[in-house]
Amino acid sequence: MRWEILTHRYLFLFSIAFFSSQLCAESRLFNIQIQDGKVPPSERVMRVKKGDQVIWKIRSDAEGELHIHAYQIDLTVKPGVEKKHVFTAFATGRYRVEWHPENERGKGIHHQESLASFEVFPN
Repeated sequence: MRWEILTHRYLFLFSIAFFSSQLCAESRLFNIQIQDGKVPPSERVMRVKKGDQVIWKIRSDAEGELHIHAYQIDLTVKPGVEKKHVFTAFATGRYRVEWHPENERGKGIHHQESLASFEVFPN
């Protein structure tokens, strides 16, 4: 009997912790404007919390690929066309957001300076 009470109590506390962290999750929208391979200083750091829904709206003046290795996100962006991508921030840390213009593919140019940083904090 005592074991059942303790088990139920722990399950209840776990449920509260799990669902309260889910209720705290937010939707975070980032408008990423790439011009000449760069973004404005105000867009260079994107901060979210673990569990947040992240919405990227990306525009560029040139074709290229935007990616984050740790999140396995690889997006092809066409010039003048908005690319929307939605994902959940699942891993905490600081990640490089990289931009590879189409005209540099196949030239051995890889992993130059980051376009921006994506920072995910614990809840």
